Amino acid sequence: MPTTKKQSKRQPLRRKYAIKDKVKEHKRKMRRVARLNPKGQKTLSKDPGVPNLHPFKERLMQQAKRIADTVKM
Repeated sequence: MPTTKKQSKRQPLRRKYAIKDKVKEHKRKMRRVARLNPKGQKTLSKDPGVPNLHPFKERLMQQAKRIADTVKM
């Protein structure tokens, strides 16, 4: 079986710059959409705290409360 030549990865500069321009326009469009639709952006998730199934949840909650009370003073 004859071996096939590996295809070259060279491309014309016209194609290279066309791709570069398309990428630039796409990113510009995405920035515009994000700016016009702020609800579509990701929001930070809240701290879930201590899970209910944690074996020493009550003890941890009491310690956290004591620490919070001493910081407030």
